[in-house]
Amino acid sequence: MTKVAIGQITPVTGDKKQNLKKMKELTLEAVEQGAQLIVFPELALTGYNCGDDFFEVAEPIPGEATCFFEELAHNHDIHIIWGMPEKSISGVLYNAAALVGPNGFIGKWRKNTLPGHATDQTGPGAFPDRRYFKAGEDLPVYDTEIGKIGVLICYDIFFPELSRALTMKGADLIVGISGSPTFEKEIFEPIVKVRAMENIINFVYTNLVGKEGDTEYWGGGCVVSAGDKETKIPGHPILCKAPYEGECITLAEIDIQAPYKVRPYFPVLRDLTTRMYEQLADIHRKLT
Repeated sequence: MTKVAIGQITPVTGDKKQNLKKMKELTLEAVEQGAQLIVFPELALTGYNCGDDFFEVAEPIPGEATCFFEELAHNHDIHIIWGMPEKSISGVLYNAAALVGPNGFIGKWRKNTLPGHATDQTGPGAFPDRRYFKAGEDLPVYDTEIGKIGVLICYDIFFPELSRALTMKGADLIVGISGSPTFEKEIFEPIVKVRAMENIINFVYTNLVGKEGDTEYWGGGCVVSAGDKETKIPGHPILCKAPYEGECITLAEIDIQAPYKVRPYFPVLRDLTTRMYEQLADIHRKLT
C-alpha cells in the first residue's frame, strides 16, 4: 500500500516565500504520518490572482522552488507534486506542475486546456489562463519508486480523452490538481470520481482552499480507488475526503495494483476500439 497526502492551502498571492513555508509545514506533518507522496494544488506556489506579476514570480522548472522541494524530498524519502507558473523562453509562461522524489527532480506537466469562462462569478483574477499561459501539449507519465504517475491540471480533468491517454500510457495513478472556486464544487466532485471509474484507475485530487482576494476556493480534495475486486465496482471507494474549509493535509492508503485487479472484471480498456477514436477525430474535424 502507498500512503498519499493531499495538502490544501490558501495561497498568499505572489508571496512564494510564505507559500513555501505553508507547504513545508504540511509536508512535515504528512511525513510524521507516514506519507510517501504529498500533492499540493494548482498554482500553490504563487496563488492564482497574480495578474501581470505572473511574469515576475514564474520560475523555470527545475529552478529555485524545485531545489526547495528536492531537499525536502531527499531528507524525508518522499515524493512531492505542486503547482506553479513555469517560465519558459522570454515572455512565455505555462501553468505547470512539478514532481520531485528522494533522488531529485523527476519531471513536469503543463496544463493542456486553458479555461476562459465564468470569470464574472468570482471577481477579478479568476481563470486568467488564456491571458498569461501557453497551453501544454504533452502528457508524460513518470515511472517512480511508488508507481507510474500522470498529472492533470484543473480544466484538464473535464476532458475524458486526457485521463484516458494517461491511462493507456501506463499510469498507475492520476493526480488532479486545481484552483477551483466555490461555484464549481458541484462540477468537480462528480467528475473526479467518473475519471477514476471510466479508466479503473486510482485518482488523487487536491484543490486550493479559502479566500485569495475576491476568489473563494472550496478545498474538498479526495482520493478515489481504482475499484473494488470483490464488488467489481470501479472508482470505489472514496478512500479519503478533505474538508471544505481550512488548510490541512488529508491522508489515504492506495493499492497501486488495484487497477490491474479490477480491470479483468470491468474490461473497459479491452473494449476500446481504434474506430472510436477515428470517428471522434472525423466528427471533430467536420465540426471545427
